[in-house]
Amino acid sequence: EFNYKISALPQSINLYFFKNKETSSLPLEIQGFIENSYLYNIKISYRPKIFFSPIKAGECNIKDVKEELIIVFNLSHNVADPTYQKCIQNLPRAKTLYVSNVDDRLGFSNTFITSRKEEKDKLIQAIKDYSTRFVVIDSNNTRDKENIISLLKENKKEIVEAKTYVKGSNSQDMFADVLLTDRSKERMRKLSRRLSKKITGDSRTREDLDAFFLSVNLEEARNLKPALDYVSERDYNIFILNSWQTQNNYKTIDNDLKGSINADFPIMMPIKIPEFISNQKRSREYAIGYDTFEIVLLKYGSINTRNFIYKGLSGKITLRNKDVLRSAYVFKITDEGVEIL
Repeated sequence: EFNYKISALPQSINLYFFKNKETSSLPLEIQGFIENSYLYNIKISYRPKIFFSPIKAGECNIKDVKEELIIVFNLSHNVADPTYQKCIQNLPRAKTLYVSNVDDRLGFSNTFITSRKEEKDKLIQAIKDYSTRFVVIDSNNTRDKENIISLLKENKKEIVEAKTYVKGSNSQDMFADVLLTDRSKERMRKLSRRLSKKITGDSRTREDLDAFFLSVNLEEARNLKPALDYVSERDYNIFILNSWQTQNNYKTIDNDLKGSINADFPIMMPIKIPEFISNQKRSREYAIGYDTFEIVLLKYGSINTRNFIYKGLSGKITLRNKDVLRSAYVFKITDEGVEIL
């Protein structure tokens, strides 16, 4: 519960967002914003006038803006036209809240940034107390293994090998190559030929590594981890940074990912969320819109937010002056479900 100064809250809000000409529905971030505002209509009788200003590809129709607050949603999945970027920069800075899911601010000082970098940094921070020698694997979509290697090295970790997983390729072959299990089999075959006797034994995997860092989507992670377990027959520490390329949710019992440590939005985790959020809406974009309305309340209607943490659908959020700071969640997948670390 939080006491808001209703008279200080903006009475009119204009939402700017990119709109594809082919789609008629509102983007998920706008739906999240509107649905949270509806809840507050009931809870605290705050009913601002909300205007929608979609900007379509190749169009820029910004005119005199009279609303008290402007919110710009500049999310990477929507913005397919460079004119949108130029268009929104014409908005008055003083009364604009800029919301983005990439690490840019386009010159705006009043921002809510939910970049994947927060998840990456939080996961790297969690690694400090774990392993020391890593294999780093990214995908064709992420292509960020060099950046991850640099961050791991800054934290005194050693990199044994790095690979890029190509969707559709044989993941068991990739891990056999990384773990040198094929070399072990080849040595047994050579020794059998020399002794003219058939030699049997277990394939030995290399012992100079203890952890894997996967920068892939959830579907790929559910393919890679079981393949690694099968080839290695060992329990490595496995850290998974979601690519944000898909909207797949984690399961309550996620056997394929059991034992792995992950970083992602709370809305993607198997946790209790408001009942009106359907599986179709359960996405990072919806969470950003939902939390944006909460941020409006905290920034403009709260008496004091010092030492106050809002646990939102996108992460833990704190306010410091104009800055909105978001902290990602790191969690381990166990036999019982999800353990927040």
